[in-house]
Amino acid sequence: MNVTSTPTADLASLYGRYSARLAAHAAERLAAAGADPVDEVDDVTQEVWLWAGQQRRLPGWEDLRVMTDWVVEAAITERQTRLEVPVGVRLSGTPVVPPLDLESVRPVRIETAEASPLSLSPAA
Repeated sequence: MNVTSTPTADLASLYGRYSARLAAHAAERLAAAGADPVDEVDDVTQEVWLWAGQQRRLPGWEDLRVMTDWVVEAAITERQTRLEVPVGVRLSGTPVVPPLDLESVRPVRIETAEASPLSLSPAA
């Protein structure tokens, strides 16, 4: 019986084979969900590759694709449920503090004593 063995695949070869395809799939799913694919595609693919590295067996393309879909859905859900707090925006009814008039403030001068050289006298 003639059996040809296939070389065992490792994560690096899996990455080389599917990284571009996985990034394109993630970008497509992010764009379809209304997210910015340029900002989030690296985070999604990094999470998928982290998951792939933690498996007991290396996943195939279908497993990577499904995991990408799950990660994209989780990212979209998190983004939608995250409370956005406006920073630097004055809330309605908050009094406005006028800017400080710098001409009315007198400069403060700090006086320092002049440093004198240390005199070393020979001990008698």
